Amino acid sequence: MAELSVVVPVFKAEQYLADCLRSVLQSPTERMEVVVVDDCSPDDSGRIAAEFARRDSRVRLSRTEANGGSGAARNQGLRQATGEYVWFVDADDRVAPGAVERIVERIGADRCPDLLLIQHSRISSDGVQRPAFLPRLAEESPVDTDFFALQQWTGIIPYTHTPWTKIARRELLADGGLEFPSGWYTDIPWTYGLLRRVNSIGLVLEESYLWHQRPQSSITLTQDRKHFDVFVQWERTWRDWDAVEDDGLRTALFEHMVWHLLIVMGNTDRIVPSHRREFFLAAHDICARYRPPSWKPKGLKQRLLLARSFRSYMFFRWVWRLVRLVRGRRRPRSEPPTPPQRRTSRSPASSIEA
Repeated sequence: MAELSVVVPVFKAEQYLADCLRSVLQSPTERMEVVVVDDCSPDDSGRIAAEFARRDSRVRLSRTEANGGSGAARNQGLRQATGEYVWFVDADDRVAPGAVERIVERIGADRCPDLLLIQHSRISSDGVQRPAFLPRLAEESPVDTDFFALQQWTGIIPYTHTPWTKIARRELLADGGLEFPSGWYTDIPWTYGLLRRVNSIGLVLEESYLWHQRPQSSITLTQDRKHFDVFVQWERTWRDWDAVEDDGLRTALFEHMVWHLLIVMGNTDRIVPSHRREFFLAAHDICARYRPPSWKPKGLKQRLLLARSFRSYMFFRWVWRLVRLVRGRRRPRSEPPTPPQRRTSRSPASSIEA
């Protein structure tokens, strides 16, 4: 049995799939298997995956009976995986060099936690690579980051709800009945369902995953009413957390939800102006419903959301945007808008984490 199962859901990824699979298979280890799930992709993705499976015995190809989205494809891949741990990798991203070896060695160690959270970098559409903040978060940790319980460090909750930053013990996923639901923002209930089920967590601080932010394939850069699915997924999350009595855990999760809803609502690439009031009121309602007794709003946006003050929110939103515009105009031309970042040799990129 393999120690690590890499599950790759595939749909319309012919342009990127070969690079993705090569990045995983560059490791010579036999302690890994790769389960590629062709979600009825209409392009050449299935043929590319089949060719990799023919050339490398570690690769297996599975096909869904009907297109069900990345969540359903991941669920099918999980059912067919045999490894002790499972890592979901998106077909338009890449695994960083050396990551598979590090992770397999960590899994084979005497004391491996139920869940590994891995460092990643976001690569934007212009090729700029920005490392995530996991190492910085680890510097502030009050615990041993190789092995700890969520209750010991709730500060890890805000670290991305993407599945590809998590490598989990397979039997915990299977026995816990944890699957990806349908709709948009399905990573939310899966991630926090996973966090509440694990007994131990560890961090992998070396860069392990290269997330390509590709605007053409990102729901978070798409204006659509399906963004209201975020409330469905947070409702699912809180129902799953009904049995969690720890006020510190619930407060940390609630704080993250408030931040996330404000991010979605304020993003003009997602919410059209005519839908913003409806979204604001729905956000207020879910916050009022699940607010822990000990939670206090931080900052003006949170206070306005709690007070259900949409007009004030829109007024200050306009002020904030005006201030940013003025500051941008006043910036000296010689001053770069952001610190220079290193660039990768590869071009395009994938979606927005939140």
